[in-house]
Amino acid sequence: MGTVLTTPETLFHGASHSPERRHPLKRADSSTAKSKPKVLIVDDEHLIADTLAEILNDKGFEVTAVYDGRSALEHIQDFDPDILITDVVMPGMSGIELATIVRSTCPTTRIVLLSGQAGTAELVDRARRQGHSFELLSKPIAPEALLERLREK
Repeated sequence: MGTVLTTPETLFHGASHSPERRHPLKRADSSTAKSKPKVLIVDDEHLIADTLAEILNDKGFEVTAVYDGRSALEHIQDFDPDILITDVVMPGMSGIELATIVRSTCPTTRIVLLSGQAGTAELVDRARRQGHSFELLSKPIAPEALLERLREK
């Protein structure tokens, strides 16, 4: 499958963002982190992962962004996220493969899949037939819509 070219403007429908890069391991101050929902964002498109992290950090979440499935698995145990947001189509390990592993190792972590590719529905259906059910949101998604979905229980 080819890569869908997405700019921050098309991903977030004109949401403002800073072009500065966030360090993948940057975490919120531990004195304030206890009450914040923890989110791990995984997307091979660095700009998307970093922009999502910036938006969610600004809205009261503690966020770590990484850029591939293997890095996510390295961070998952130390970070212990409440929510995993992962792109579906990534090189190496797909978001569905990652979600399946996370579901088995961290069963209380909420998993949200993001995809801008039409063929993703087939991959999600295949995972469902194997007993895995994941939320799927389509790119582009407005920040307000994402925040609303994340605040749902």
